[in-house]
Amino acid sequence: MANPGPVVIGAMQGASCFGPAYEFAFILERALPDAKMCDRVPMTFVMFELYVGHLGLDGVGDTKSMLESAIRNRHIKWISNAKVEKIKVDKLSVSEIAENGSVKQAHELPLAYAMLLPAFRGVAAVCDIEGLTNPRSFILANTYQRNPVFQEIFLVGV
Repeated sequence: MANPGPVVIGAMQGASCFGPAYEFAFILERALPDAKMCDRVPMTFVMFELYVGHLGLDGVGDTKSMLESAIRNRHIKWISNAKVEKIKVDKLSVSEIAENGSVKQAHELPLAYAMLLPAFRGVAAVCDIEGLTNPRSFILANTYQRNPVFQEIFLVGV
């Protein structure tokens, strides 16, 4: 609030829990009128999801239209299917990806503040164990939530 300017909120490629980014955008948007800064803090929501409201799950119910409407009504711009290329102190470089995998459009977003969820990784204690984890160190599981190699390991949660 001490240095108002353009804000970019979203998730880096590889993040897997998108709700906090949406929550942060809505909390900030709600705080701006109280600080009398609505006109000095334009927001852009950047996500590598295919569309607003995808949530890493291809949507949940009608999240696409509900979240898109909520973001539009709050005058937050968005770029979906985006790959963050470079982050500098005052600028974020983003490539918007087309359906065929090519760059549809490059964006240079001015920046006073950014909150981007990082790519998630598994814990170091299990990384690089053949048959237990994938390259991002997440435990592998079959349809029964059991590791196919280490049969005594079951998984719970997302």
